[in-house]
Amino acid sequence: MKLNCNVIQDLLPLYADRICSGESRELVEEHIAECESCSVLLGQMRDMEMETRLKAETGEVIRRQASFFKQKSAVIGAVIAGIFMIPILVCLIVNLATGAALDWFFIVLASLITAASLLVVPLVVPQNKLLWTLGTFTASLLLLLGVICIYTQGQWFFIAATSVLLGFSVCFLPFAVHAKPFSKLLGNQKSLTVMTLATLLFGLLLLSIGLYTKSADFRRIAPAVSLPSLIFIWLLFLLVRYTKLHGLLKAGICTMGIGVFSFFADYYINLCIGNRISLPVFKPFVWKSGTVDGNIKWMFLLVCMIVGIILAVQGICKGGKRKG
Repeated sequence: MKLNCNVIQDLLPLYADRICSGESRELVEEHIAECESCSVLLGQMRDMEMETRLKAETGEVIRRQASFFKQKSAVIGAVIAGIFMIPILVCLIVNLATGAALDWFFIVLASLITAASLLVVPLVVPQNKLLWTLGTFTASLLLLLGVICIYTQGQWFFIAATSVLLGFSVCFLPFAVHAKPFSKLLGNQKSLTVMTLATLLFGLLLLSIGLYTKSADFRRIAPAVSLPSLIFIWLLFLLVRYTKLHGLLKAGICTMGIGVFSFFADYYINLCIGNRISLPVFKPFVWKSGTVDGNIKWMFLLVCMIVGIILAVQGICKGGKRKG
């Protein structure tokens, strides 16, 4: 019996899954033996079915392997944590046996906690390993600095702590803000958050140094020297991040700005600290101890200006073409 292709195509999914009746199977086989289009369609269905099964099996294998490695990581992390407990117990016993107060024992404990934050945490934490590792390492390092400061009866903890936090914020915070908990919360303000936190930590560092040194000269000179640098960095950031200029034009402006800032930086700092010096002199054919510094500064300025102008002109031209 000759059937219409539409009827056979309605039966093809049942035939491909082997759930149709015997009579329907015979009708489909008779039809596809003579109809090339239905035969091709059946082959495509079987290929899609095979691909779906392969994807499902692949996903299952990946899930099993991920679960296996998570269990292994947890076991390894527990073993390493157990190993770290051995020197802690030994130090505790020795400290008590010698009749000493539990002073340097806490330094050993804080040191091992710092090491464990780098070795154990990445193995035990299932998600956001980088974020958890950075967080625990920072906290444990601050704990170690605090314990050492108390043991030595020092007053330098806040300087060390703000220095560590500032350094970590510059190196690692740009990566940490892309972790899942912060990425969704911050949205498009990740770079602004990093800049703001780094600026605040820099201000706290200056404040800590001022309180520690109790120097009137530092409180007078530090803001005068630091503020122009912060303003310059923020101007570059706002230019690159929030203006709609062409990328090459931004690069050109930044290059020229860096050249000018670097050229006058030493002169300005000397003025702040009370040293009256003249601007650098350019003597390209005289390289002596008194001219090397000036020649290098002038050459750096000229290179930055030339490169910056070239980039800016290209950016203006390409920006104009894009608008046109």
